[in-house]
Amino acid sequence: MGRKRIVKTYKDTRAKGDRSRIEGHRYLVRVDLVSIKMEKEADSVGATSEIYIHCPGRFSRTPNEGTFNIERNEVFKPTGGITVYSRMREKKGGETVEISFKVFDQDLGRDDKLVDTKLSITLGQSKEYISFIENGVKVKISVAANHSRF
Repeated sequence: MGRKRIVKTYKDTRAKGDRSRIEGHRYLVRVDLVSIKMEKEADSVGATSEIYIHCPGRFSRTPNEGTFNIERNEVFKPTGGITVYSRMREKKGGETVEISFKVFDQDLGRDDKLVDTKLSITLGQSKEYISFIENGVKVKISVAANHSRF
């Protein structure tokens, strides 16, 4: 019994005039929240803190509506992470992009800024985990700026 040989041929399915493979200076910059922990109570009124994250971009507030309710010494660890910032950048590889990362505690009448840092991301870097503590808030994020052909 003989074997039947199957040959697969692939077509170029790009749109006419698409130059994405030629240009090649596009990078997907992405910041994901891995975990956040309140080490001390930021709010003296209640036992929980209402937290939201602010990064510049199209959707600058995470979550869009509402807050994350975190108690003291509780670790908020979403499965798969939450994308806080995602944007395509057109620059040459090796350049750096600065993004401001802020964490707020929402109170009635005012919002307290708990974390205010600048993230410096090198275009072309693979996923990197960054953790820092500021004002009793321990934050762990993942940062990546991968090359994209789109």
